[in-house]
Amino acid sequence: MGLLGTLRIWGALCSSRHCQRAFSLALLLLLVGLPHDGGSETASGEFALKAAFIYNFSKFVEWPESAFKGKSEFCIGTLGRSPLDQPLSSLAGRSVQGRNILFRRLNSPEEAAQCQVVFLSRSELARVDGILDLLRDQPVLTVADREDFCRRGGMLCLDQDSGRIVFDVNLRETQRARLKASSQLLKLARRIYGRL
Repeated sequence: MGLLGTLRIWGALCSSRHCQRAFSLALLLLLVGLPHDGGSETASGEFALKAAFIYNFSKFVEWPESAFKGKSEFCIGTLGRSPLDQPLSSLAGRSVQGRNILFRRLNSPEEAAQCQVVFLSRSELARVDGILDLLRDQPVLTVADREDFCRRGGMLCLDQDSGRIVFDVNLRETQRARLKASSQLLKLARRIYGRL
């Protein structure tokens, strides 16, 4: 059993919310430090790491209750053709913030407003500005793996730096959407855009 397998078992044994948050922070710290060489043979590992980042982001962001519209699920969706579909779909049934995760492959930007987290795939590059305009002010955490995503109005950008997966945060856009990123998450960010 590898290190990540051991960490998953330890995380499952944590029953209190405080213990689970501490475990999630430790796992996020570990993920930030993991090297990634970007070779095609490790592509599935890269996508699994990015899915783990997205899962852990959801533990360090607070949504207003109105974001759930009376639903008990926590929806993570992908918009466009994405290699993250499979690793993100494996999160279905896990719990975040006391809600079971529901994974959805979204067919249109309008469906994205029904999710709490939306990953915009590279196939949506031509439409990214329109999609972000549509979701602006909605309590939907927007994530992509393109370097300029936060500068264009996205909230979280996954990127690579010196062989490691890192992330940037657009604080102005998260606050505009009534989302609250924890100080722990912000400390781990490579860059923070829109800091007040």
